[in-house]
Amino acid sequence: MSLLLTCTCLCWAEQCPTEKRVSKGRALTRISNCKETGRNFTCRCASPEDHLNGTVTTRLLPMLYTLVLLVGLPANAMAFWVLATKTKKCASTLFLLNLAGADLLFVLLLPFKISYHLLGNNWLFGEYACRALVTLFYGNMYSSILFLTCISLDRYVSLVHPFIWRGSERVCGTVGICIGVWLAIGLGMSPLLLIHHSQHVPQLNITTCHDFLEQSTETQYLAYYFPTLVVLGFVLPFVIIVFSYGCVLAHLLATRGHYGHVVRVLVLVLLVFALCFTPSNVLLFSHYLQGTSSSRNDAYIHYVLALALSAFNNCFDPFIYFYISRDFRAQLGSMVCCPWRQQDKASLARACENLVLPLRSSEQSQP
Repeated sequence: MSLLLTCTCLCWAEQCPTEKRVSKGRALTRISNCKETGRNFTCRCASPEDHLNGTVTTRLLPMLYTLVLLVGLPANAMAFWVLATKTKKCASTLFLLNLAGADLLFVLLLPFKISYHLLGNNWLFGEYACRALVTLFYGNMYSSILFLTCISLDRYVSLVHPFIWRGSERVCGTVGICIGVWLAIGLGMSPLLLIHHSQHVPQLNITTCHDFLEQSTETQYLAYYFPTLVVLGFVLPFVIIVFSYGCVLAHLLATRGHYGHVVRVLVLVLLVFALCFTPSNVLLFSHYLQGTSSSRNDAYIHYVLALALSAFNNCFDPFIYFYISRDFRAQLGSMVCCPWRQQDKASLARACENLVLPLRSSEQSQP
């Protein structure tokens, strides 16, 4: 809560510059809109230069991404290693493994994002690296949503319709679904690879990445692309997840089964959607529906903050692995909580061997 209040205060602090500047830009660039009323000037939003020099983008954003990196890298690396080497390869484990892989790839790219903001939103790694970063950034968000959807459907089928899909066919089908999800993500993110994302800002002598693009024919289709992406990649999966866990909960209540675990998983997944995915997708959808009006540009600073908050799903996902997979909980507990027990068992076994061998040798030496 304190993080959200800090972000809101910093947003309001940057929304009233004293200079009147107008700049052409892409939809996600804030445009100055100051008008004179009597003897006073009323400023509704900051110019792109004010935004690029502001405290939010040069201080707060790198702090948020650094926090995600420090928490998400060790958590997802351990989760990926446990899921890949220590757990049984069932359907739910395969979905969790792909989700952990997507999160791990994302956090490995965060140093480039952090350096970009710390350098005053100056991109030093070239146009193609910028395209790759933007594509992987959005790809991580929507791949996480789709794999969470697959996990919810898998739990629905396992508990409500357990005899529909079983055995090796289910594992092979899960592999095919994972491949299909990655192909869908690659196809859905491919338009972002075709757009020129880096833009030189001569007033500040910096090169931005995805923050400031001139209006052109190649960017006009984004007004249709992003709303479609939000509907298919966020709204529809959210409806499926709520339906799946709702049916699972209703089934457990009807059969008088234990539903506490399902409720905890449902609350955790909804929390990830509410805090991480909902703000950025709602702002992105409304942003492109408002056309080129100034009110649309007023929301840009909130949108980049929402994107930073969406990165925190990489910190929450390991908790989802913990609650969903019983095998993951057992393996993680044996590694983290009780490593000394395994050492004690090994030392006890060696002590027994050392005790038994002399007795046997002494028995053999007796006539």
